[in-house]
Amino acid sequence: MRQLVLALAFLTILPLPAGAATPGDIRRSCVYFPLAGWLIGGIMTLGALGLAGAGAAPLLAGALLIAFEAWFTRGLHLDGVADLCDGLGGGYDPERRLAIMKDSATGAFGVIGLILTLGIKTAALAVLIEKGLFLFIAFVPAAARWAIVVLSAVSMYPRRDGTGHSFVGKVSLPEVLFGFLWLLPVFILAHSLGYALLGGLIVLFFALLPALYLRHSGGRLLGGVTG
Repeated sequence: MRQLVLALAFLTILPLPAGAATPGDIRRSCVYFPLAGWLIGGIMTLGALGLAGAGAAPLLAGALLIAFEAWFTRGLHLDGVADLCDGLGGGYDPERRLAIMKDSATGAFGVIGLILTLGIKTAALAVLIEKGLFLFIAFVPAAARWAIVVLSAVSMYPRRDGTGHSFVGKVSLPEVLFGFLWLLPVFILAHSLGYALLGGLIVLFFALLPALYLRHSGGRLLGGVTG
């Protein structure tokens, strides 16, 4: 339960009493990241159903739900996107890129990256709402957070400390597989609800694609993968 609470406290705005935690507790909490993703996606799905029932346009509903997600997750991953874009766009060697990413200020590359990310997420969510693919609205955040676990398992951390120091390079294969168990319900539900099982695999592939890119390029551009 401590590790589940840690995962929810780290990935959401929920005021949970995480308390004192050992580095092992923090690392093992990653197996519950997909479960936290299901919580985020489940609330978004309920919101999507409510907005669709109220007659809201899919694009407006998508924008409102993305705004909710940013608030509910404290913008944690959006902040990371901005830092990464600034570092890769403004630096010419790993040390300089890492220094830029550590800076709390957001530059032009970070702003562009955020605008594109939020725009694409909103448009994609609007398509899912328009087509009534509500199960995948819930599944996407879960699959994306499992991708964090996978990336942490196959990467090394380039700094002495930082947000990802407890995870990156320390996650084991059993923990990756345990985290994957939380994704299996989508395939059971997809079959029972008449969804295409291929859709779940496509979502999973595109959730992993950025992680695979960062694993491939992180060592060369940053000397590893940061939080």
